[in-house]
Amino acid sequence: MVGSAPKEFMYHFIYRNIPDIKNIKKIGGNIQYIGKYTNSVQASFTAPLSLKNGFQDPNLVHIERDDQISLPAYQILNPSLYQEEIRIVPAQNAKMICPWHIKKVIGLKRLASGSGVRVGVVDTGIDLSHPDLAQNIKGGINILSPSRAPYDFNGHGTHIAGTIGAAYGKGLVGVAPRVSLYPIKVLNRFGSGSVSNLVKGIEWGIANHMHILNVSISGGMVIPTVLVKAIQTATQKGIIIVSAAGNGGNARGEGDSVEIPARIPGTISVAAVTKNMKRATFSATGRIDISAPGVNILSAYSRGRYAILNGTSMAAAHVSGVLAIYKQILPEIGIHQLKRVLFKRSIPSHGKTRHYGHGFVQAR
Repeated sequence: MVGSAPKEFMYHFIYRNIPDIKNIKKIGGNIQYIGKYTNSVQASFTAPLSLKNGFQDPNLVHIERDDQISLPAYQILNPSLYQEEIRIVPAQNAKMICPWHIKKVIGLKRLASGSGVRVGVVDTGIDLSHPDLAQNIKGGINILSPSRAPYDFNGHGTHIAGTIGAAYGKGLVGVAPRVSLYPIKVLNRFGSGSVSNLVKGIEWGIANHMHILNVSISGGMVIPTVLVKAIQTATQKGIIIVSAAGNGGNARGEGDSVEIPARIPGTISVAAVTKNMKRATFSATGRIDISAPGVNILSAYSRGRYAILNGTSMAAAHVSGVLAIYKQILPEIGIHQLKRVLFKRSIPSHGKTRHYGHGFVQAR
């Protein structure tokens, strides 16, 4: 087509030590991003790169093609049960409402509110002016367009943020209503993005000293080396990464269907349960760490609205909120100890670990 932009092919180059970009440029690479924490380089090419060709650089560990990521895909077996149908509810502006699923997680008495804890919502952005969220938003970044605000034109990221930390006041209240929220926008209005942007988002979280990163994103079963590197580095820097297990499970609860990044060791992989604390039939099975409410979840939505959604994305948000509470109560302990507290204080499921992990998340 006349006037169309030339197609680009994005690759990740992972190094043992500080990258040397000269060799990438020699083979026609256009440098897009140099990882500050991952010893990686993102470079675009005008034609596919032959990964079998030898690169004379002993510092180079691995080369891989950039992959696509998206909001968790929903397997529609029965539309009344499995379809993520966005049901807009009337604005709850008369008084503060604590939805059933928040009560289920925080119990009869709230231990803390998440004050002083920084949570990065790695997603489609957040509705920055939503009345339930605005006072808790303390910063953020639009990875897709850094000169623009990380506004949410999709709704998913706002929904996640509302469950984590909708503030006290009129409207809904979240698990940790005084948490500091940071939208890290890596997905567009259609819920699509790339591993390269996810890595950039995680690196931004490292640079800006997040305590928790909520990553309710799916990227299939193949594990990109560069994403493993980013998650390992974030963990070493003291950041907990909470991730949705994925919505590709089946009613029988069989098979290994957990997707990246939840598939990557070091993340907290979260499954979804119903109001009766039974596994949601869409919830992925396999490497599961913990489970949380993920069916009929009421939360904030884009353009100042509210919506009810289903999914492991919603479940992950509850876990991030509970971790913010524990982080406030136990500020001096490391992330491995914090994970142990999270798992130990969960309610045992008496079901399969590959369905529920350590049990149902609780702030108690």
